[in-house]
Amino acid sequence: MNIHSIGYNHPHDKNFVMDRRNGLDTWLFLLIKTPAIFLQDGKEIVTKENSFILYTDKEPSYYRTFGEEYIDDWIHFMVDAEDEALFSELKLPLNRVTWLGNISELSPLIRSMTYEYYSPSPYSTDIITHYMKILFIKLSRQLHSELISPSEYDIRKHQNMVDLRTRIYNMPQAIPSVTALAEELSMSLSGFQHTYKKIFGVNVMNDVINSRLKQAKYLLATTDLTLGSIAAQCGYSNEFHLMRQFKKVMGCTPSDYRRIL
Repeated sequence: MNIHSIGYNHPHDKNFVMDRRNGLDTWLFLLIKTPAIFLQDGKEIVTKENSFILYTDKEPSYYRTFGEEYIDDWIHFMVDAEDEALFSELKLPLNRVTWLGNISELSPLIRSMTYEYYSPSPYSTDIITHYMKILFIKLSRQLHSELISPSEYDIRKHQNMVDLRTRIYNMPQAIPSVTALAEELSMSLSGFQHTYKKIFGVNVMNDVINSRLKQAKYLLATTDLTLGSIAAQCGYSNEFHLMRQFKKVMGCTPSDYRRIL
């Protein structure tokens, strides 16, 4: 994918109208951040904020401000056969406005691409290419995931859950009980566990265990620390707890794992 032009969080006044009856020679991706009027199936429709549309080349397009201001992120880009195959694989809707509800993962990628595009530095082109693929893969995941969409509940609470999961995997030694985690987010224990699994598709305690064992495997493979020290750095109360859980999940003891490596 080769970008021709790009814009992030671009404001348009109330008189803004884009009318391309013959389409463009490029593809166009719009991340629509305010309600707007689009022409679709010969009729004008008012789109919701936080929607998107992916126009193919030569596709007629018409859209304009609804209200006092229209804001969007936009990317004009060229594609090859490999790119079109990727879009087909990702099952992205073409030439139709589609509501997302939450664009918190997508818009920052476009901001980063815009910076790379207008402030070129070594490897900027390569970075932009990878960002583009990540953008559309994340878009597809959000559209087709069977898990609950962040748009279905308060986005701030969703971000708190994402931050918590990041903490679980970055600092397994500092994670308190599941009850304490629920209290941090001012949620009931059952509500917290239910919401966590809906968002991430995994039980919170399983995530805690996985993060601890991941850290334990890393320390077993890269250090000569004792099991007691490793247990403490992974959030276990003692080395025996680590040994029991490690063998249950991995099928071998920590010492056997280190020896095999």
